[in-house]
Amino acid sequence: MPPTSREARLRRLAERLGTQHRVSVEPLFDPARQSWTLRWYDGPAVADVRSALTQDGPENAAVLARRDLTTRALALAAIRETRAGALHRWVGNWGQRYHLEQMIGDRPYPERTADHREERMLTRLLAAATLGSSAAPDENRAFELIARDGIAWLLPSHRLAEPNRADEPSDGPADGPAEGLALTPIEFLTSRYATAEHRSAWETALTPMPTAAAVAAVRADPDAPPEAARAALALLPTLRAALTDELDRAESALARVAAER
Repeated sequence: MPPTSREARLRRLAERLGTQHRVSVEPLFDPARQSWTLRWYDGPAVADVRSALTQDGPENAAVLARRDLTTRALALAAIRETRAGALHRWVGNWGQRYHLEQMIGDRPYPERTADHREERMLTRLLAAATLGSSAAPDENRAFELIARDGIAWLLPSHRLAEPNRADEPSDGPADGPAEGLALTPIEFLTSRYATAEHRSAWETALTPMPTAAAVAAVRADPDAPPEAARAALALLPTLRAALTDELDRAESALARVAAER
């Protein structure tokens, strides 16, 4: 049976949206409801597709717009939420998925990474969550890995970035630019020397340890490698500026007190 004019128009709109947003938008007809739904994975926000439906004609008012989320989008959200300290480890996989779905909400393109480092971290997580001969990563496994091990292990490189030099991944080349894969000086020292709460903060959220503590740790290490010394030297201007600012503020406060009668 040839499609009706409305069906043909809706399919043209779905094809146009798919081309525009680089996703597959599928028109689905529900015989029970006698209505249409546009369905796609990740990609544009529901509000954007609803706007396109409205602009295409008033007859689309009853057409539903449904976006489902892939494991890639949910795993990326898990990395980001863990880093932000907002993904609770004790709520279980179902609770984590619900939280992530709410967090992503109507955010467009939830599957897109912010930079090359985040892309490599996501790729490593999805690979680790792919079990046995399965061709697809296991969503629950991805959540469990992050809950158990944090996210620092996902970093594509654990070496110190060389100044004024594009980083090259330590575990092989990747498509696209490689900037930002190696660790900054404070990240390098944190990964090597952080203990107690600073170690937990690093492994869970990639939060670096205090600069002064990092430099002190290198000085106290009789076996500090040259890379650690170079990282500490790179941090000295920042540390010196912070100490100078603190001393200036202390001097001003003391001068005000001394001037009082």
